[in-house]
Amino acid sequence: MYLNLNPFRKSRICILAATAGAMAALCTALPAQAEEIATIPTTTIGPIEEVLVTARKREERLDDVPISVSVVSGDRIEALGEVRLDQVGQSMPGVSVTPTPVGDLLFIRGIGSGENQGFEMSVGTFIDGVYFGRGRSARHAFMDVDHIEVLKGPQPVMFGKNTIGGAFNITTRKPTDTAEGYLEEYVEPQFKTFQTTGVISGPISDTLNGRFVVRSYVTDGYMDNDFTGKSEPRRNDWVGRGTLVWAPREDLEVTFKGEYGRNNMKGGFAQITKASPFLTTLVHSIDPDAEFVLNDQKSGPGTKAPFDTEFDKGNTYNGTVSINWDIGEFALTSVSSYVGYDLKYSFDSDFTPLNLVQQLWNQHWDTWAQELRFASPTGRTFEYTAGIYLSTEKFKNDKIFAFDFAQTPLSAFGSAYRVQNFMQNTQDASAFAEGTWNATGTLSFVGGVRYTYDKMTADKGLYWANFGSRTPNPAITIFPAIGLGKVHNYTDLNRSTENASVELTAQYHPGDMMYYASYKQGFKAGGFDEGNSNGILNDIIFDDERANSYEAGVKGRLLDGRLIGRAAMFYSVYDNLQVSIFDGVAALVVGNAAEASSKGFEFEQQLAVTDKLTVGLSATYLDAHYVSYANGPCSYGKGASCDLSGDMLPYSPKWSGTLNARWVDRFTNGWVYALDADLFYSSSFFTAGDLDPFVAQGSFAKLGASATLTSPDGAWTISILGKNLTDKTTSHFGDDIPLSNILGNNYQQ
Repeated sequence: MYLNLNPFRKSRICILAATAGAMAALCTALPAQAEEIATIPTTTIGPIEEVLVTARKREERLDDVPISVSVVSGDRIEALGEVRLDQVGQSMPGVSVTPTPVGDLLFIRGIGSGENQGFEMSVGTFIDGVYFGRGRSARHAFMDVDHIEVLKGPQPVMFGKNTIGGAFNITTRKPTDTAEGYLEEYVEPQFKTFQTTGVISGPISDTLNGRFVVRSYVTDGYMDNDFTGKSEPRRNDWVGRGTLVWAPREDLEVTFKGEYGRNNMKGGFAQITKASPFLTTLVHSIDPDAEFVLNDQKSGPGTKAPFDTEFDKGNTYNGTVSINWDIGEFALTSVSSYVGYDLKYSFDSDFTPLNLVQQLWNQHWDTWAQELRFASPTGRTFEYTAGIYLSTEKFKNDKIFAFDFAQTPLSAFGSAYRVQNFMQNTQDASAFAEGTWNATGTLSFVGGVRYTYDKMTADKGLYWANFGSRTPNPAITIFPAIGLGKVHNYTDLNRSTENASVELTAQYHPGDMMYYASYKQGFKAGGFDEGNSNGILNDIIFDDERANSYEAGVKGRLLDGRLIGRAAMFYSVYDNLQVSIFDGVAALVVGNAAEASSKGFEFEQQLAVTDKLTVGLSATYLDAHYVSYANGPCSYGKGASCDLSGDMLPYSPKWSGTLNARWVDRFTNGWVYALDADLFYSSSFFTAGDLDPFVAQGSFAKLGASATLTSPDGAWTISILGKNLTDKTTSHFGDDIPLSNILGNNYQQ
């Protein structure tokens, strides 16, 4: 059985506007912002605007950075109506962002982490310099974004241990020196979706500026459940952020930022798109009239329990104090942060009208972190940045799996529940330094090193019991293979890791072109498997993952700055690659593959064809596969162990690319209009760790478009957005359904 998660299933027209007589939204701005919006080139072809990034923890031109970096501006994000990180990630070549119940699955160049809370991240997420270490911790932070930098490949020195695949470096908009603000309403009529965003920014005093953002999101969901008669998943979310920048003198700036968000989802988020003959037979034995409504927006009777028990409720919160102090020509930066979230989650895991398998999670995560950096002046023969990073992380997850077969044709299997408790504490300390030797006016050499000490402790408990009992029942003999009736308790689990990662880069910069070659060592700490239930201590502990990565690239500007181009070739080898494997019963467990590699090439180009028309093209060719994985997992029906050596990694399409175009012009009455189009293509890829072809996404193309109208004074903006105009159904997460060894079904979300 397959299920679909967050599918853009039908062509959608989204309206971002507010005009009389129209279903719409409004975006209004004060004149200080309006002048910039309404000004467009009118006579000559000009250069494409320079892009500034902080990929090396200091502001510099993108074309000067010897790293493969893709940048998406906040204006571009808003023009295409991309309101979540997964929407941005899933339209970027070589990148995949997939929301799941556990968290967002982030993959770059085929490298990422699976759905298990014991994983450290393979692709790090940083917002305004703060690390968000869990996939759920950054879900609400995607608003009022200035730009997003996607750093590809290991980033061992400046970003640390959990960026072995790359990093998302997100920068939000800062408070302004002049008063401005806007109100924005996003309306999606098809799914009764309303998103409201309000922003106020400006000076509070002579030395203090502030910016305050609030966003609410309400939707009836993208599918109808014929069994319950409700639209699902129904959401009612909101988030608020406040930022204060205090600058008492020219050499000192202190930033205070706080954010709180709440999400509330009711009903299921998944739908059956394929069902095995066994599942169909089972459902029809209970309800002969039941039908699976497949490949449509409607989920059939078999997708839900006969009562509405699914929900996802959580809170996210974070606070940051950043200090930038210029000491003469040197710069001292301090970033102190706290990030956390709470989650309550219920899920009908069997996806049938029967209440066979139900999950309930209670989860809490938080982390305190402190980073201190010291940077030398730029423009010297030798430049350097050095710093230290300290963090402490706490994670707690309580799970209940209820198995109830007593009232079904499977009554011989009985009823029981499984209770699992997991608590983990992690302390991290690291010191890093990066230096640049500008040997000549055009030739530079960069070297860096980061030493990391990582200590992890955990407690893990598991037991099985009868319904109505809170103690194990040794008499239960159902499912002997999984040890029903046995108790597994492990306390004072501990492990520590020391690692030194280095990077070396040569950079040649003649004129408007820049050539580079680099070698980097990546590192991701091992840990304790939160999902494993077999009671074998050695299977709970998994090893560190390491990478050796090589990259060569070129960046430049031609045709007087009207054409920019970037290209890179890469080759990375991963030892002890950490993978997510379904155990065939009720959990995704962590294992280590022997070796994997990721190689290929990528390019981006943007051309100002005229003063009105700009076109862009980006593409990635990727060959990511297991080099050696003799004892890998098997998809259903293929046995207990399979040799996956030579097979593709999940989320690694061989080809992916984006073609976009933007036309900007002015009517005779002074109104400015902009037309945007974006076509994304991906070849096929696996969405499950066992590489089940039944859970694979075929090649597809998706087209998005928008039309935007701005008043002469810039105070009003009206946009009409179209998404997935090619009307293509896609799925981005799949795995074997719980109890697949009995039911023989798989699912896709």
